[in-house]
Amino acid sequence: MSTKSEQPSVDASGEQEELPSRFEVELEFVQSLANIPYVTYLLTQHQLWQDPKFKAYLKYLEYWCEPPYAQYIVYPNSLFVLKLLNGFFDKAVVNEDGVLEGAEELPKVLQIQGGQWMNEMVERWRA
Repeated sequence: MSTKSEQPSVDASGEQEELPSRFEVELEFVQSLANIPYVTYLLTQHQLWQDPKFKAYLKYLEYWCEPPYAQYIVYPNSLFVLKLLNGFFDKAVVNEDGVLEGAEELPKVLQIQGGQWMNEMVERWRA
């Protein structure tokens, strides 16, 4: 896995800056899953809970749960949320229109249980 990006970008001053690597982008996204309101926003505002590509991407990201990668995770609750999301999506199937069915309850569950999960995360950090 490459840790350097291949194409630099140009900032406002005209200097080149390196783009984040795939490793960095995926790490940042996985860690963002610890933010339940953000996950709820993604799922509801962008209708990602219906997108088979998003389901496949979350499944792919499970490699972050493995020891060589998990050591880079700052917010371990993000792995809990990743597994939770994948559990919901495992039950979903793609209909003839190419839309996922069977994950309709996911945004509601996150809205109802999300606060509790965030509080539990804080309690684990205190211990």
